[in-house]
Amino acid sequence: MGEPKEAIDYYNKALEMDQNLSDVHYNLGNALYLIEETDRAIAHYETAIELNPKKAESYYNLGNALCIKAEFEKAIFNYKKTVDLDPYNAPAFYNLGNAYYMISEFDKAVLAYTNAIRLNPESAECNFNLASAYNDRGDYQNALVHYRQSQRYDPNNPETYVNIGTILEIQK
Repeated sequence: MGEPKEAIDYYNKALEMDQNLSDVHYNLGNALYLIEETDRAIAHYETAIELNPKKAESYYNLGNALCIKAEFEKAIFNYKKTVDLDPYNAPAFYNLGNAYYMISEFDKAVLAYTNAIRLNPESAECNFNLASAYNDRGDYQNALVHYRQSQRYDPNNPETYVNIGTILEIQK
C-alpha cells in the first residue's frame, strides 16, 4: 500500500495554492477514504463534483463513501449520476444494485445487477447478488439460475451452495 497520509499533505499543499483543482480534491478524497476518514473524503468528493460535474469517478467514489455511512438514498443518486455519465461502468451498476438491495428495493436492484452483468457477465459477485435479489422477492427460478452462474464463476463460495440447496429444498 502507498502512503496516503503523506499524499494528503501534498494534496493539501496544492490546495493552499489553488482551491479550484477538482482532481486534487478527488485525489484527496481517495486518500482520506483509504485512511477511513469518510466524512472528510465525502466533503472533498463533493467539492470535486462542484468543480467538475462531468467526472463520473467522483460520483462513484462519493457513492461508495456514502454507503459506508449507510446513506443509501444519497449513494443511489450518485451511482445513477455515474452511470448517466459512464453507461459502461459495471462496478457502478453493481454498487447501485447493492444500494437498492440495502433499502429492500429488490426490483430496482435486479435491474441494476442485470445491467452490471450485461457489462461483466462472468462476475460471480454480480450473479450472486442478482440471485439474492430474485430470491428475496420470491422469484426462486431466476434466483437458482443466477446462483448457478455464480457457482460456475466462483466454485469456492460455500454460501452459493447453501442458497442453491435451500431453493431446491423449498421448490416443488
